[in-house]
Amino acid sequence: MTGDIVTVLVVDDDDEIIEMIRMGLSPEGIRVLGASDGAEGIDVLNHEKVDVVVLDIMMPRVDGWMALMEIRNNPATEDVPVIMLSAKTQDLAKILAFKQGAQQYLSKPFNMLELSARIESLVRGSRRLSGDRGGAGEGEFRKLAVRKGGRTVLLSIEDIVFLSARNKSTYAHTFENQYLVDLTLGDLEARLSKESFVRVHRSFMVNLNRIKEILRTDGAYVVVVSDRDETHVPVARRQARHFREAVGI
Repeated sequence: MTGDIVTVLVVDDDDEIIEMIRMGLSPEGIRVLGASDGAEGIDVLNHEKVDVVVLDIMMPRVDGWMALMEIRNNPATEDVPVIMLSAKTQDLAKILAFKQGAQQYLSKPFNMLELSARIESLVRGSRRLSGDRGGAGEGEFRKLAVRKGGRTVLLSIEDIVFLSARNKSTYAHTFENQYLVDLTLGDLEARLSKESFVRVHRSFMVNLNRIKEILRTDGAYVVVVSDRDETHVPVARRQARHFREAVGI
């Protein structure tokens, strides 16, 4: 990562998890702070500038759900990206995490390379938004007009997991819904942030902050996104180099 030193706060009652993450991220120049429960984590956030919070769910005293609610209800921390970390793999836990404002959900056991990539993606997106706080970058969307069931609504760009095109129509996919978009993928590619969205196929764009896993089969990449169905999105071979550069592999 480039720029200022990145600080990650890991909130987990398992000291071994905190130390494992510290050992994995420190060689990348990332400063890792630790807290043993939600209350201690909130206290650290009130005294330290933190770029990303890695937050366990099951903890004594103040658990991850309560801590996440406190983070999102505090104007000083409401924009800090949060990765929920848990042994829970049920869809209900993931849905609740996203609905309460978590940007990512990672199940234990996890791969350190994946955690590092997610942190880097969140930091890039967060710092870009901080730089654009007075308004969106020139020509970039912050919200997208979409249609569903005869209604037109404004959808936050951060809520879009991936975009698809089929039968001459374009769709925006969130964690659990699909919306019709009155723009082509080409239009969206030109107007969405290159830091957050990447074209992986003539029919697909993915939100880099919503990638759950990257698979490789027979030399081709497949992206597993963090929607309810964990949709598998193919990466076209001619897009592979661009995709690798975007995710840092």
